[in-house]
Amino acid sequence: MDQEPKKIETALKLETAVGHPGETKSPKASGTEAKDSVGPDGQMAAQHAMVMAAQQGMSAALDQMYPQMYPQMYPPMYPLMCPPMYPPGPWFMPPMAMMQPAPYYYGPKGKGSSKGWNTWGGGKGGSHGGVKGGAGRGQRGPPGGGNCGGKGQYHRQVISISECTLPMDQQWKQNWEEKLKNHAKRDTDEHTKDLQALLDELQGHVWEASTHKDGCLVVQLAMTHCRAKDWPLLLKELHGKVWEAVEHPQANFVLQTIIEAATRSSCRFIIEECLDKAVELAKHRYGCRILGRISEHCLGEDIAMLLIQRVLEDPQVVAGLCCHNFGHHVLQQIIENGSPEHRKIIVNVLCSDLIKMAQSRYASYIIEAAFDFCEEEDKRTLINILLHEKVIIDLSKHLFGGFVVKKLAGKEDEEDDDEQDEDGDDGEEALKKETQKEVQRFLREHEAELRDDKRGKKVWEDVFPEQK
Repeated sequence: MDQEPKKIETALKLETAVGHPGETKSPKASGTEAKDSVGPDGQMAAQHAMVMAAQQGMSAALDQMYPQMYPQMYPPMYPLMCPPMYPPGPWFMPPMAMMQPAPYYYGPKGKGSSKGWNTWGGGKGGSHGGVKGGAGRGQRGPPGGGNCGGKGQYHRQVISISECTLPMDQQWKQNWEEKLKNHAKRDTDEHTKDLQALLDELQGHVWEASTHKDGCLVVQLAMTHCRAKDWPLLLKELHGKVWEAVEHPQANFVLQTIIEAATRSSCRFIIEECLDKAVELAKHRYGCRILGRISEHCLGEDIAMLLIQRVLEDPQVVAGLCCHNFGHHVLQQIIENGSPEHRKIIVNVLCSDLIKMAQSRYASYIIEAAFDFCEEEDKRTLINILLHEKVIIDLSKHLFGGFVVKKLAGKEDEEDDDEQDEDGDDGEEALKKETQKEVQRFLREHEAELRDDKRGKKVWEDVFPEQK
């Protein structure tokens, strides 16, 4: 006897993106659907149809929560592929919109010359980089500094670009470079005419051009070609804006050109406006360049000597500058170009903790410079502290102290080449040779220990290149 088919009522507990846990939906099958769903297969088909409908609703709700701007992160079909992992809970938060980057300016990387560690008395550089350059120590110098050879780090600085009335672009810069640089002589009428045309065009816009990446090059071009009588008119706009120019990634080059090319009376205003910020100038990324140029070109002026004196007046400040990534450049320039009193101040600060200074990434450069430019008395003071067997071996196995040891030891072949002239050496050269022999003796006595150490092996191979 055939049984009459029964209607199946299925209650499913579902949690969707628009509903709440615990809600039930009880779709009732019609009579026709009931006939088709008799048996287990029919029940599974009905349940599958309702689950698919619920998941499609969930997918639509998630598409509204996560718009199409994130298709790679939240594809619309993902809930259908992995439904148990995707339903949002109280711990889930939608992603926030990404912030747009600010219009940053990236300054140029630094380039420059270097001096070798194996030269005393200011000789030309060796093969390992130099005092102001990398020398293998990864020094980060001021970007674009002519006398700072380490790899400059990109400097990120926001620049507000004002409305320019001059046509400051690449073509404008190239036109003036071709006009002024193609003259065989600077005293000709044609050169004078072109120079005056450039000065007339820059009049009233010198500061505006100095803060532009192409305009600052044109201003420097005019300064290198102008005559003594043109300087007052050209520099009038920069008075009162020196510190703003020091902090600017382009205008600081204009200040350097003024110090190098202008008369001492013309660049006096730069020193006057920096007197109250001498230490801050030495520690500044661009300011250390300005102070270095002043040390090179203006130390004959009393006001420049006063500026240097304010940098060196506090021993604790000098000790901090020795280990500062920008300040040590200034001290190197002072040792090279300053007075004997200035050098003695720096040497006394180094001797207060010489071993620690020799192990510093930046102060080790200053110690090398002291052996190049300081007086014999100051060199003996440094050598008396360093020339001990344990100190030399420990520094040889240090990342930065090894450069100081190589400076003292020189190279074995150099010592042999100079033995013929030993009778004619003065006291300073005799001190150099005596120090080299003593340091090389310490290194030979600990050859096995140095060869077993990574950094000690490097020192050994540089001092004794024939015994690698």
